[in-house]
Amino acid sequence: MTMFKDKSELEHYLRGINPNYDRYAEVLWRNQVTSASQLGDASVSTLLACGIESALHAQNIIARSKAVDPDLIARIADLEEQRQLDDGLARKLYDNVFRYSESKISKSTNRKLKGRLKAAYGKTVQGKLVCMLTSEALPSKTVIAAHLYKSSWAVFVELALGFSDIDDVRNGLLLWKPIKHAFDTTQIFVARVLNPALLTEKLSGYGQRVMGARWAAPSSARAMTLTFADIDNVALSFPLGCEVRPYKRVLCYQAHLAQREAAKQGWIQINFDDFWSEDEPYVAKVQHWLSKQTANAYGE
Repeated sequence: MTMFKDKSELEHYLRGINPNYDRYAEVLWRNQVTSASQLGDASVSTLLACGIESALHAQNIIARSKAVDPDLIARIADLEEQRQLDDGLARKLYDNVFRYSESKISKSTNRKLKGRLKAAYGKTVQGKLVCMLTSEALPSKTVIAAHLYKSSWAVFVELALGFSDIDDVRNGLLLWKPIKHAFDTTQIFVARVLNPALLTEKLSGYGQRVMGARWAAPSSARAMTLTFADIDNVALSFPLGCEVRPYKRVLCYQAHLAQREAAKQGWIQINFDDFWSEDEPYVAKVQHWLSKQTANAYGE
């Protein structure tokens, strides 16, 4: 028979039954519950009188205390504690590796991805390439292939998102240089401006500010007047008849990372801490995010 030397051992035991049951240790210990056999022999009404919050919880505690070797439950509790430690380590890895930042900006043109994007989405007007957010025809060298899921994370892409080629056409967009820079630094997410300070800034002015001598001003008069507010909540532009769309799961993943970073910067508030938190199931979070999006902006 397993005896509990103190309240912490009872708490450890209850956690092995269900991670949420450790909160009952206080009331059970106060009612002189000092062994697993007492729990197994108790009635539902007795446990409810001791402070267990529901009959279902009481039934579960009784059944597990009768049917399962208490040493096994203790082992389960040990494993649960190890899982929590592993989750903490995973969160730190996640926060430090999977982060859109200045250091993640590609320093060279990805010809392979750009070639695929041009074949799938590439609208041209008089030899110029159309940016998928501004719908503006610009010199091809200023319209960049942007990975949604970064190329520096390619080793994880199949595990994380279920496709193996980081240059998959559905993992990219054709964006004008200043927009790509703001996207890579999580100041925007596809069609939403996250950094409110950018809304009144002209795209051309931003490009000149962040690129300096490398900046090439567009010849288009309209492009010179566009601000970030002009691309806020704007649908992506696709060629007529084109059925290819970015992966929704990649857009969702990138949105999650971008929103977390934007929240850290104080630009936005989100109604859940992150996808690791236990207050809301992961699937519910994905469904919640997707429910807020417009289908015509993000495609299938």
